[in-house]
Amino acid sequence: MKLLLKYVSLFSFVILGKCASAQNGLPAVNNTFNKQNMDSQMDRQTPLAMWDFRSDHNNSTNNPEYTFLVTMLNGSKKEVKSRIYVDAYIHKSYLVFIDQSLSKADTNREQTIYPEQTIEIARNIASSSTKKSAGVSSAPIYYAGIAKDSCWMFKFISGPINAYSLLSDPEGKMFNPKSIVAIQLNNGPIVQYNEENLRVMVGDDLDAIESIQWKNYLQAIKRYNRNSGKINKK
Repeated sequence: MKLLLKYVSLFSFVILGKCASAQNGLPAVNNTFNKQNMDSQMDRQTPLAMWDFRSDHNNSTNNPEYTFLVTMLNGSKKEVKSRIYVDAYIHKSYLVFIDQSLSKADTNREQTIYPEQTIEIARNIASSSTKKSAGVSSAPIYYAGIAKDSCWMFKFISGPINAYSLLSDPEGKMFNPKSIVAIQLNNGPIVQYNEENLRVMVGDDLDAIESIQWKNYLQAIKRYNRNSGKINKK
């Protein structure tokens, strides 16, 4: 019996030694799998993965699926029902068009549309901004986003300083300031939305400067536009 226990102990020791040796090679294998995993995740369609679009009034992501009227570079138009996605690898927004005329097995059924392939995208916001009378449909009100290098830009503030968002929700309950990407002074160039560019635009407007100091850039834009309007009325 003692001899049997001795052999069992020796066998267990050899097996455990081999397992330990094999585990020493696992980090490299795990690193490979982790990299493949990350690459796979980067390729997935993640709605605005680079930003956290959450509203104070609603904990759900404020990037719903809409039907966009897309104007392609050649002037043709197509309706695309999609969220505005972001490719985190190439840092570009895009829409996903599902061609219902093709079978699910067809690789062309799902098509990706990037800003540089289009002139603009627009959606009808009439239903959310006007009251409908019984049996009477409201006229369409299209809210357009112009195509730029990496995204479509929707002008949500018009004034001496224009402000642009990469989402198609006009300012309101669903609007998130984190979606602001660009600003423009009058008809000048559209530039990146940041403190430096905003300070140049507001000049010596004390109200706007105060808001900038508090890092409330959206309020600074509104104050500057309001004060400019008062000056123009004098």
